[in-house]
Amino acid sequence: MSPQALRRFIPLLVILAAVGILLAVVLGPKRQTQPTDETPAQSTTHVEQEQQPSETVEPITDAKPVEHVDHAEQTETGSISLRRFDEPSETLTLGSLEDYSKWKMEAVFTQAGAGIKNIRFSNIFETVDGKLAWEKFRTEGGTQPSYDDMYLLGTEKSLQYQTSNGVASATASMLGASQVVINGHTLHLTNPNFWQVVHVDEHSIHFKAEVIEEAGSPVASVHRIWTINDQYGITLDQRVTNETAGSLSVRWLQYGPQSLVVDRSRYMDRRRFRFGWELSEEFDPNQAAPIQSTEILYEYADATKLDTAPLWPTEETEEDELTLSWFASTNRYFALAVFPNVNDEGVGSRTLTDKVEVISSQVYGDGEQEFILTALWSPETTVAPGASFDLSMGVYAGPMQRAILDNEQPYVSLNMRELVLYQMSSMCAICTFQWLADLLAWVLTFLDQHVVFDWGLAIICLVLIVRGLLHPITKKSQINMQRFGKVMQKIKPEIDKIKAKYPDDPKKAQSEQMRLMQQYGVNPFMMLGCLPMFLQMPVWVALYALLYFMFDIRQEPAFFGIFQMIGDWPFLADLSAADHFFGEFDEPFQFFLWNITGINILPILMGLIFFIQQKYMSPQVATTPEQESQQKIMRVMMVVMFPLMLYSAPSGLTLYILTSSAIGILESRRVRQHIDKLDVEPTKATSPRKGKPKDKQGRAWADAMDARRKKVQNKAKKRNFKKRD
Repeated sequence: MSPQALRRFIPLLVILAAVGILLAVVLGPKRQTQPTDETPAQSTTHVEQEQQPSETVEPITDAKPVEHVDHAEQTETGSISLRRFDEPSETLTLGSLEDYSKWKMEAVFTQAGAGIKNIRFSNIFETVDGKLAWEKFRTEGGTQPSYDDMYLLGTEKSLQYQTSNGVASATASMLGASQVVINGHTLHLTNPNFWQVVHVDEHSIHFKAEVIEEAGSPVASVHRIWTINDQYGITLDQRVTNETAGSLSVRWLQYGPQSLVVDRSRYMDRRRFRFGWELSEEFDPNQAAPIQSTEILYEYADATKLDTAPLWPTEETEEDELTLSWFASTNRYFALAVFPNVNDEGVGSRTLTDKVEVISSQVYGDGEQEFILTALWSPETTVAPGASFDLSMGVYAGPMQRAILDNEQPYVSLNMRELVLYQMSSMCAICTFQWLADLLAWVLTFLDQHVVFDWGLAIICLVLIVRGLLHPITKKSQINMQRFGKVMQKIKPEIDKIKAKYPDDPKKAQSEQMRLMQQYGVNPFMMLGCLPMFLQMPVWVALYALLYFMFDIRQEPAFFGIFQMIGDWPFLADLSAADHFFGEFDEPFQFFLWNITGINILPILMGLIFFIQQKYMSPQVATTPEQESQQKIMRVMMVVMFPLMLYSAPSGLTLYILTSSAIGILESRRVRQHIDKLDVEPTKATSPRKGKPKDKQGRAWADAMDARRKKVQNKAKKRNFKKRD
């Protein structure tokens, strides 16, 4: 494609994209003003179907094969089965949604696998509207909002799998028991009739399953005791006890943390599977180093492509002899993690190796109903008579909040602070400086909690800090740009003469043009007016990731919620979501790369600010039609494409860029007033300068000229040498 056609095609493409997004926003689904009594259908159904122990059932997830252990005194077991108990009990609940000052969540338990049916938080909400409704109800009374407004972390899933008798269904409860293998006999534990509720109190629930022989004599008992604390922690005390006079070979399988739901106001799907691990004894013999995690993770899309390969271990982890410490499923703000038994003082083993040998995964459903179910396989273990195989572990089911993970045990000892990862994706890790995002998080938190007491004002204060630090560079670059522009205007007639003199030798013309510019003491390195913006780019990228993942700013309004006082206006009600100036849709919809949740104004204002900057504040200097065309394309990119790309970005980020650009205009005006008082008129040097210039830009220019001169000379020597041959 010719340059002329390219100059017409790119702006046309940009305009078409802008028109497309505008039509999608205008014609998109509108926000309902009246509440609805409809309740969303549950994603799973509870299927009560007895599984016969004699059936040949395909495993729900594929495990890594392990060597069989030879037991000299292993008990001979014939046909064994699980004892059936009475009908399942009523709903079993720990925690509360009503007493939110005491309980952070409500966990509903089920006898299907003696696991968790669902977890819902008591003071964390799905949407800003739900948060405002509950805050109003708790302070003013009135009609109670729906509990569906409270954030649902996860729920049980319905599975279908192939058996020798056809397709069967079972309920996979969260972290529920799947199967136990005793002396080679596989017993499936998902049927609720195989579990008995032994004890229930305010803080704990005790489930029990019994393995028996045909005559009814006990072989083993399985205990699962769930205990919830007043934060986001759950303790799972579970064990398989040998009830025989001989040893038993036992292997345990339970469901692990499943994939969590996608955030409603997502800009992209950032669900991940994360691992904490210890270094091998070769590198850390005293296990003194903190738990590592950042180098091993799976994005959701990558985890769906694993087939039969396990999530853990991998060839790399086995080669490096890494030891598993914790395993977590995360989405944008929340985590469901399992970890070893470390007490409130941080004392205890930091590894799960004795309880979790393999972590496998399998994809179920399709489309919006697709999810990944993980499985935790224990090592095959010999259990002596009367002894127990301890499979206990801790569970964290809560937000990825630094205030919790940085300060509370056992999360500090296990370095679970590493769950908080300000990174848009693994492929963009090099674009996001984690240390810079952590620094910005500290600065913003300090400003919010100790200076301005508002996240929106804290972001504006951060703009002032960054612009203040960059002001010397901004001032110098604009002075250089003004001088460069005046020089190019003055020598343009001479440049035209050089081009006319060497019409068929562009290299010679370029060389003469460089020599002419050197005589006036200018060089292209002075044309760095965009340098301050480029220096801010790492801050923008880090701030983008920070505002996208920082739980502290989730559903936090700007400017003390002043806009919400005007008829519950959703404008800037959530700095982690788009600004929703003209309202918010009930259901977001996907448009190309954008997840449209409402009609936003800040990106449009950002484009207007960029236009003013480009047209009135940044001098455009072009010596060739090609350069002029490139500058036009850059202006279109800045004015149209940049706001489009950030249309659904967190409003905190667009507020930062908008404020920074507006302050940049005022700063440019002041710098221009200062420039008007300086003598920046170009003058031609009377004699060529000897040696290299003292300034860095001049030295760089001189070095570039020397390198080019040597390159031309070397080529000339090679041509002469070939002619002599």
